[in-house]
Amino acid sequence: MTATEFVGRLRQRTTALSNTRGTMYSVLFGDQIGLTVFLATVVLFGLLWRTAFLINDSYTLANGLYSLSNGQLAMTEPAYGPGLETPGASSYGGQWYARNYGVIVLSLPAVFVLDLLTAVVELRIALVALWSLALLALAVQGSHFTGSDWVLYGGSVGVLGLFGLNVALAQPLDTGRIHLYALQLTHLLIAAFTPVVLYRLLRRMQTRRLGLLSAVVLTAGTPLAFWASVPKRHAVTGTVVVCIAYCLYRSRKPTDGAVISQRQTFRVLAYALVGLYAWVHAPEALLLCVALALVDIPTAQDNSPRTLARIGVFFALSLLPFIITNIAISGSPIKPPRLISGGGSLGGNAASSATGGGSGGSSGLFTPLAPLFGVVESGMRPLLLLGGELVSGLETLRQQPDDVYHAFVRSGSASGALDNAGEESVNLSLLESAPVLAAMLGALPVVQRLRLPSSMAARTLSADRVVDAFAITAFVGVVLLYTSRLPLHAQVTARYLFPLYPLGVYLFMRLPAVRGSLTDHWHVFLWTVAGTVLLGGQMTLVFVALTVNGIGEAFQLHALLALGIAVPLGIWTLRGRSEGVAGQAGAVLLGAATGVTTVFLLLTSIEYYALGDAHLLPMMRALGELLALY
Repeated sequence: MTATEFVGRLRQRTTALSNTRGTMYSVLFGDQIGLTVFLATVVLFGLLWRTAFLINDSYTLANGLYSLSNGQLAMTEPAYGPGLETPGASSYGGQWYARNYGVIVLSLPAVFVLDLLTAVVELRIALVALWSLALLALAVQGSHFTGSDWVLYGGSVGVLGLFGLNVALAQPLDTGRIHLYALQLTHLLIAAFTPVVLYRLLRRMQTRRLGLLSAVVLTAGTPLAFWASVPKRHAVTGTVVVCIAYCLYRSRKPTDGAVISQRQTFRVLAYALVGLYAWVHAPEALLLCVALALVDIPTAQDNSPRTLARIGVFFALSLLPFIITNIAISGSPIKPPRLISGGGSLGGNAASSATGGGSGGSSGLFTPLAPLFGVVESGMRPLLLLGGELVSGLETLRQQPDDVYHAFVRSGSASGALDNAGEESVNLSLLESAPVLAAMLGALPVVQRLRLPSSMAARTLSADRVVDAFAITAFVGVVLLYTSRLPLHAQVTARYLFPLYPLGVYLFMRLPAVRGSLTDHWHVFLWTVAGTVLLGGQMTLVFVALTVNGIGEAFQLHALLALGIAVPLGIWTLRGRSEGVAGQAGAVLLGAATGVTTVFLLLTSIEYYALGDAHLLPMMRALGELLALY
């Protein structure tokens, strides 16, 4: 090989590597703003990361990951918690199994990376260094957008100073909890894509600025940051819901014939995401599948047998991890671990159903088809159970309005009770957790102004309207699915309703009044958020320190502050005006509602649920000790 040939091949490989990197960058983040949103979100989540067990269910996931990392599907020993019989664990065949195996498997690479880091450097220092690198990358992105080298130099000096501060305050991190840290890191990274995908969706639908502002509202105005590093399904669900909406939009986006295959790819991907999510939480995946099918199939331009067969094949392939796990544990392909010890299950054993069907008669026309009927019956059982849950939720809305009120509007006395451990039970309602969702009231006058299409041709929905329909359907479905189970104690922020936060932000960002107000007065919105957090946060901190006694009272104070801003925000959106002073008032109300939630999240993570010295960043632990309100 000559030198010229070597240089030519090297250039080809460099170009190919650059193209691959660019493709991955585009797929994950879309553009540089998407990358900036991701980095900022990761930095925020790292600030609030507590390396301890917040919820008992996390013991089950940690033990499941520990066993799987040692080559065992069943939980072999209680590496974490009091034993294997922790909340969420299921017994079958004399062995205990975890749940949410999708995120457990995704966390395996994180276990290996953390083990490798532990062999090289002290784990806390390594994690602090990773957080500092993310902050440095954010500073680099800031200098790119501002075009100022001073932002880069100042940011680099600041990052170096924070790294030195954290190293000086660092204490050894318990390396015996690596499986917990791996789960937290995996959930954190998945949650960081929720605002990124929402930004990309609304950037395509509306404008880049509104997409960025929606990411700010979702990250700072909802409990996303609180649950991001907690090993629970909630943050994962939020990301999956937004990704499905994005894929649904791209599958309908008007394009020329040359990229029709791309639209079909996104349509298939929407169903594949649902199938993969079944590996994490099958009941919610079933609900999302029904919502997607109800919206997608009637509004699609192409429902040919070939297209539907392609969707079915890829959907079935996406279900393979879920099915294989179920067969390995219980022998049933549609019986997830969380249901193997329950009386009523989402889907029974297909083989046993088939055998029972065949024994109904020794002869008859349909006897040879009995096994098929048994399989169909077993496959329909999850849908029937889901329908029963939705009907039960509808009945709860009608018969138990007080419980619905406590779950969605005002927690009130529901948060004053004691839990099983004799401690104050905290459970803010949906609106108290995210007062910015009061802006959804603005949809009422919009719905009243809607008119039915006059012709069949006008019934074809645009890409925007298809996503709107999916968001509304999924929102209503989640409400009905969990209404009969709420309110529960010690939820903190109505975590079972977590998918409603990204769906709600998307829906009210589509309202003309909100759109117009943020477009014309975005700087007012951002200054209001900053002022509410910096000034209002200090005032809240002082008030809590001087007058509040106990975490229950502190939560009720935040609940009242949230409702105090939610009421005028709801009134403003009902009026539906964004011109002049009304637009400025709307921006102020939206900013204040976002900032109130941010203050609550900061105090909850740093003080109310500090969990001892469990903060990943030593400087946050020191700040929590300095406050010491209780």
